[in-house]
Amino acid sequence: MKIREKYENGLFTIRFVGEDFNQRGVNIYDLGHSLLAMQRIVHKAFLSQEGRLQKGAFPRKEEREALSLQVGERKRKSDAFALVPVLSDPAVQEAMKELAKYIFSGIVGYYTGNVLDKIHKEKDQDKKIFIGSLYTEVANIVNRIDASGSVEAISLGSPLLERETIASFNSETKEYLNSLKDEYFLGDYQEIKGSVYKLYPSSRIVAIKRAGGSTVSIFLKDEDFNEIRYRRETKPEYLFKGRPKYQFGVETKSVTEFEADAVEYVAKDS
Repeated sequence: MKIREKYENGLFTIRFVGEDFNQRGVNIYDLGHSLLAMQRIVHKAFLSQEGRLQKGAFPRKEEREALSLQVGERKRKSDAFALVPVLSDPAVQEAMKELAKYIFSGIVGYYTGNVLDKIHKEKDQDKKIFIGSLYTEVANIVNRIDASGSVEAISLGSPLLERETIASFNSETKEYLNSLKDEYFLGDYQEIKGSVYKLYPSSRIVAIKRAGGSTVSIFLKDEDFNEIRYRRETKPEYLFKGRPKYQFGVETKSVTEFEADAVEYVAKDS
């Protein structure tokens, strides 16, 4: 085995903890889901840094080669696997090392239980979307816990960054992730404009159509909703001020939901 592929040189490590693993290894289903999630996290991190993270996005063929991971060494320490880049090029190795730092800075909030606070304090909009989008992959890993495969806990680390354990998940953190399933976070304050074409009185939401044809659901205060509802005009145009809403697991900066704290009517001749 090459030196760089040894467990102690792993860019990432994933360790499955369970009493049964003294006798056997983790099953293929749990391992496969977890390894695929780790690779997808690497892709998301790269796309985020490039400003290209959006729904359905995927690194280009030549980029995927440089981002690809392989199992370097398996260690019967419970049942642990070291992941290293496929390519041994020093430039690739260094780039992946920096990418790992970016990844763990996003994952740690899911482990510590304050991911919403971390997103709120993050100034970089691309990084906010990245952290929120990680929910899908982190949940895919953590959902292996207390399932049918005897996994009691899972820890992620990076020996290459001199961090044996960076995030450790158990049944309690699994419950925390489950609580985030329908949660959302707010993006940067901004203004959007569009024509109202549908109203939802029971939820105080209006649907607007923006220039270019995209649609957005606007969440409003009672008084703002009523102002729009009772205006005697077909498809009135408004300027909405507030923040876009992003659901955990979503991979796009495109605005589809918006929480408005102020509205302004746009006259037809303006």
